[in-house]
Amino acid sequence: MGHERELALLRRQLLRYAMLRLRNRHHAEDAVQDALLAALEGIDSFSGRSSLRTWVGGILRHKIADCLRAPGREEPMRVEPDLPGSDPEEGYARQRFFEAVEAGLDRLPGKAARVFMLREVMGLEPAEVSRQLAISLPNCWVTLHRAKARLRELVPHEI
Repeated sequence: MGHERELALLRRQLLRYAMLRLRNRHHAEDAVQDALLAALEGIDSFSGRSSLRTWVGGILRHKIADCLRAPGREEPMRVEPDLPGSDPEEGYARQRFFEAVEAGLDRLPGKAARVFMLREVMGLEPAEVSRQLAISLPNCWVTLHRAKARLRELVPHEI
């Protein structure tokens, strides 16, 4: 029963990651729902060698890959403000910021974008990022540093 609560708490992080990868709220929500359902159904196979977040993140990555292979899925991402009743200008500025970051991520080399997403969006520890991407820990840190530096160049400062 404890895993169900933990999975529910992970939903928001998983959805944010899926939104950045899929750029479509409907597809992202479907992928997250499928991943959480698969995790609940397979919770007995969870060995605990990694965190639950890492395990479910791996399931979600497979669901996202399935979605990316599906024809006709490309739609622009629409970021909705996180806070209900927030200032419309603030919501618009937040949306422009996320769109700029997404565009910047698209211009990063694949490995740099994956390292950034796993560390900064999914919140995985650097050791877990390096293990999942089969790179050394120092390489992970260097790649993350370069990805952040490149994003700073690519994302307009006025946003």
